[in-house]
Amino acid sequence: MDRRTAVAFVGDDASAARRVSRAVEAAWHGPDGPSCFTVAPAELGADETACDKLAAACGVVVTATAAGSAADRLSALPADVPVIALVTDRSTATIRTLLTAGVDDVVESSGVGEDGAGAPNERASAGAVGADAGPDSDPLAARLSNAVDPYRVTLGEAGIDRLSEVLLDAGTTLMSTRSDEVTAKIEWTMESVGEHADLDRIICYRRGGDRFEPAYDWCPDGFDPVSRPLEDFPAPEELSTFGDVARSSPSKRPPRDALGRDGATETDGPPATVHVPLVVDWELSGVVAFESDDSRVWRDDEVALYRTAGDLIAHTIARNDRRAALRRQADQLEQFSAVVSHDLRNPLNVLSGYLELTADELPADRYEAMSGAVDRMETLIDDLLMLARRGEAIGETEPVSVAAVAREAWRSVRAPEATLVVGDDGDRIEADPSRLRQAFENLFRNAVDHGRPDVTVEVGGLRTDGGTDEDNVPAGVYVADDGPGIPADVADSVFESGVSAADGSGIGLAIVDRIAEAHGWEVSVRNDGGAVFEFAFDGDAVVAPD
Repeated sequence: MDRRTAVAFVGDDASAARRVSRAVEAAWHGPDGPSCFTVAPAELGADETACDKLAAACGVVVTATAAGSAADRLSALPADVPVIALVTDRSTATIRTLLTAGVDDVVESSGVGEDGAGAPNERASAGAVGADAGPDSDPLAARLSNAVDPYRVTLGEAGIDRLSEVLLDAGTTLMSTRSDEVTAKIEWTMESVGEHADLDRIICYRRGGDRFEPAYDWCPDGFDPVSRPLEDFPAPEELSTFGDVARSSPSKRPPRDALGRDGATETDGPPATVHVPLVVDWELSGVVAFESDDSRVWRDDEVALYRTAGDLIAHTIARNDRRAALRRQADQLEQFSAVVSHDLRNPLNVLSGYLELTADELPADRYEAMSGAVDRMETLIDDLLMLARRGEAIGETEPVSVAAVAREAWRSVRAPEATLVVGDDGDRIEADPSRLRQAFENLFRNAVDHGRPDVTVEVGGLRTDGGTDEDNVPAGVYVADDGPGIPADVADSVFESGVSAADGSGIGLAIVDRIAEAHGWEVSVRNDGGAVFEFAFDGDAVVAPD
């Protein structure tokens, strides 16, 4: 990429070269200023690389003698590369030579013997006044600054470093942004980037159907962005494939015409722009435009930093969109919970009441069947509510006895022929007792529904390496049965909602998974003479015995 961050001196005069170097240093103090290099006139005639290097300069200083021999090369330079000549006289012949070379301005060489011209005493005198005089007093410094500043890259190495620091701070800020702060934080990021990168505008467009709508913008002078189709952006095919598009502004100088032109003004043209895509889930979700009204050539590392800014904005927007979607989903689930709780429980309560009133009038077997159906409906409603209120899966935790909770849960399971076997009564874990009981109830019902009426269910603490550690505390809890086990075709999806190997709702084990996740446990299942469900804890879930 053309960076135009150097001033070229064309000539063979060493003293003039020193003068140019000192003038550059005087005009631009610090690391943001251009460097300086020398090109001999003979190189321009034989070396295309030297010509390309000259065309990439932000300005050229040439001796009058060199201007004559390199006139063709100098006149072919881009219009936004100003050329300043060092002259010892303003004779008609000299002016004609400079006009032919396309020189923009002249500076007196104060008698300097360019290219060895002039007597030795003249060169010594000139050296004291020109090449070796104090740089701040040399008019060449001011002429260079005035000619080059409007047309060179303004973001130097120090600017790149500052912009990197700004983006580091922005990343930290945006990562912790609340939903009600998104607009303010994104526009603050735009302002920080724009001010440090010397930009005029930054606009963030979000995709809405076939158009891109301005969602956020920064412009110190005021700006009213409008929606645009993708085709209105530069190189839309590049943006659609997630590429960055940098467009340097054309020269705003009038065409190179004559030395000392009067009334010449800058020409209008499109701004220099960098457009970076906003990519979310491998889709183009928007575009961020960085714009400068000045003539500007973008650096590769500068464009990369703008892409980083775009990525930060894209991640922030996507995260906020996900939050909004989750809030909508939570509202919908809350509405669903209200419907389930009210519209289903009320008629079920009526049915249960009438059933109790007719208990003495019905045969025992019919009553038991109808009562079991009502109980099953109540269980399904509880399961649905539990699944809908996933965010409230557990309340306060406390040290609880695994054996005591398991026995309490077993009393709610109607399986008179089944047997519960409980392990060490001393096993205690940190858990929400009501949710742990619900997990046990669902696992017990699963064993009864998918096994035999006389199934045996065992609950106990898992020990590391099959033994007992020094504190005799469990590393987890298991619930095992001697039924047929988990069918192979559902083994990998048994904890997903709606998955059941029998005529069930497919919700019970999904709730077990939710309860385990809410506690920070890992639940797994395997077959070993029946189904074995294991809850693996971290250290915080284990309570040492008293």
